[in-house]
Amino acid sequence: MKKSFIISIFAALFSVAVASAQTTREEIDMHPHIAMATQSVYAAPYFFKPIADAPKGYKPFYISHYGRHGSRYESREIYRSWLHNVFHYADSLNLLTEKGRELKAYADKVYDAQYKRVGELTRVGFEQHKGIARRMYENFKPLFSKGAIIESRSSVRNRCIMSMTAFNESLKECEPMLETRMDVSERFQIAMRPVTDYNPLYTQKLELLATSTKRTEWGAHLLKWAENQSFEEPLSKIFTDYRPIQKLMKGSHFNFTKDLYKRLCFAQNIGWHDRTMIDEIFSPEVRHKLFIYDNYYWFNSYCSTSTQISRTFRALVRPLVEDIIEYADAAVAGKNNCTANLRFGHDYFLLELLGVMNFNEIPSEFDISDVEAACEKWRGYRIITMASNLQMVFYKSKKSPDVLVRFLHNENDVHLPIEAVEGPFYKWSDVRQYMLDRLAYLDKK
Repeated sequence: MKKSFIISIFAALFSVAVASAQTTREEIDMHPHIAMATQSVYAAPYFFKPIADAPKGYKPFYISHYGRHGSRYESREIYRSWLHNVFHYADSLNLLTEKGRELKAYADKVYDAQYKRVGELTRVGFEQHKGIARRMYENFKPLFSKGAIIESRSSVRNRCIMSMTAFNESLKECEPMLETRMDVSERFQIAMRPVTDYNPLYTQKLELLATSTKRTEWGAHLLKWAENQSFEEPLSKIFTDYRPIQKLMKGSHFNFTKDLYKRLCFAQNIGWHDRTMIDEIFSPEVRHKLFIYDNYYWFNSYCSTSTQISRTFRALVRPLVEDIIEYADAAVAGKNNCTANLRFGHDYFLLELLGVMNFNEIPSEFDISDVEAACEKWRGYRIITMASNLQMVFYKSKKSPDVLVRFLHNENDVHLPIEAVEGPFYKWSDVRQYMLDRLAYLDKK
């Protein structure tokens, strides 16, 4: 084993140790609104660390990027109206406590703000992407000089198109002489949003996706864990008697409590966040339990390489991985006239991409039999919030033929389980082969 490989392994282990110095309970106690990861605002600024300097003589020449859309309104009308309907029904039966009436007023405000805005990007989400673009510009200014060409593609969803718009608007504010090319077309959806009929892999996997969501081994672990937890405490703070409204509780106290917390946390995406209300209704212990359930579910559904549903989704992301490699190869060969290829899509596919890459800091394979221990290893609020992103930055040197690449996940360096040249910098030839090997490996699972 080469010395540089040993050093890179120790560096990666150290970075994981530092990142995990606090437990999930401690981090959620500090930031309770980010516990429901996929529903949370971009949490990366809470966890920023300085990124590593490039090896001597190396300069950036190209960026490849995939980013989730920013904060949005609720994705479905049923999510928008559920909390509103529950509290109005309880109020009609005179079942609300004083705290319950405060919560009803808050729910009404959130409900009204989302009228005819289902699934659209919020101003919070717009600003998230402007901030990410601004920091990308500051970190890699040579790529955004006068006359540089930036090419962006987006999912056809409004929230992704607006995220792309915000990102490019911010880059133009930093350098007005940039040439920004934005495109949205069904033609590109096979890579931007692989769950589309344009992706033959999707039509082949539809039946498997339907069957793989049924009871599984990991699902049994999760249900067994949940059955041994108590989630009734918040209900007694809101209702004088919750038995008359149990038909609205989605089958259990737990489901109601989980969805109530999720909806309250979600309000931050439209610019409202009532930390006091969350603290008064949900104890730190209950908040942490709700995080564990949600986090374990998301890991096993969309990032683990050990579960059938996740492996099925992983197969769909092959066109995205191949798209990244194709444009990177062209940039390395001097045949891509863009200094950045930016892609704007969705959480599922960023998760699948991360699962393919299997970064040391974002593992996709480990023992999941202990539900709580598994959630210390994979923390969704650090991985897949609104506006989460993966940046691949390519470097050249006049003194070496080797092209290097680094990865920034949510704007922090992450490490691959392969030999590094230095710190988080890898030979593109090694990374390219690693990505192809990972696809082949996952195809066999």
